[in-house]
Amino acid sequence: MIQIDSNGIGNAAPLSAWVSAMEDALRDTANGLVEVPPRNHIDRGPNTLLLMPCFGEIYFSTKLVSVFPGNLQMQKPMIYGTVVLNDGKTGEALAVLDGGKLTAMRTAAVGSVGIKYLAPESADTLGIIGLGIQGLHQALFACEIRPIKELRILDRSVKSMDLFSKRFRTYFKNIKVVKCKTAEELCLSSSIIITATGSNQPVVPKKGEWWQGKTLIGIGSYKPDMREFPDEVLHDVKQVFVDTMHGLKEAGDLLQPLQGGVIQKEQVIPISDLICGKAHIEEGTKFFKSVGMAAFDLYGAKLVYENLTRIES
Repeated sequence: MIQIDSNGIGNAAPLSAWVSAMEDALRDTANGLVEVPPRNHIDRGPNTLLLMPCFGEIYFSTKLVSVFPGNLQMQKPMIYGTVVLNDGKTGEALAVLDGGKLTAMRTAAVGSVGIKYLAPESADTLGIIGLGIQGLHQALFACEIRPIKELRILDRSVKSMDLFSKRFRTYFKNIKVVKCKTAEELCLSSSIIITATGSNQPVVPKKGEWWQGKTLIGIGSYKPDMREFPDEVLHDVKQVFVDTMHGLKEAGDLLQPLQGGVIQKEQVIPISDLICGKAHIEEGTKFFKSVGMAAFDLYGAKLVYENLTRIES
């Protein structure tokens, strides 16, 4: 069994390969090639403990992860975790991977699957709200999948904005980074908007219809009491694309609008239907909500393990 740390995961494969791996995870899960048992979800106050197993054709994986939003105030990662990858035939443990980095990479790759299928190929302005570890990874992946020329950023912490800008420029020196003072400023000037916060209240404006014709990617809300997008935005969306239908019971950005009649269940479409050619995109605002599922961890671990062991051999 090998141990793979954050650097090993980050350097194992190109960002484009991660996006392709997440497409495979979505496609194979939709086609019944992956078994994803219900995850064990334990809440203690604002904090969450998750246990997520997943079985594929060649491997199975188990992820143990803690989500502590208050860590951001202490300049610590919000997510800590471990992923164990096992041989599907013998049960042998093959690798133990840094769960925080794997989560950041696979979640950002899933967000970029949404961008790949929903955003115009010419989209060149990006807005990121929430500049923690996930916000940075979402920005890096999005700038790989679309020809971004200008990146607008927003966070409650000025220090986080400064640190984000410094780190981002080590990857993309030619992309202009604009630090916004308000969500209105960011949303009005961005064609793709990604939210990666742990907020219980919408972080984008309710008025102004700024969302018309844009691509919205919701990443941060993962519990029923969390919201990043207001009802006004969801009310104006014809289709709601999701990575997993489990999100209808887990994420406030889906659960609350459904309960309030703002959106109907018939409007909610797995993005795997787009990947498999079973759905088409209607005109108007594009909305993709990612909640996450264990298949993403399995396929991310598989990508890393196979790439690193191939290099070593």
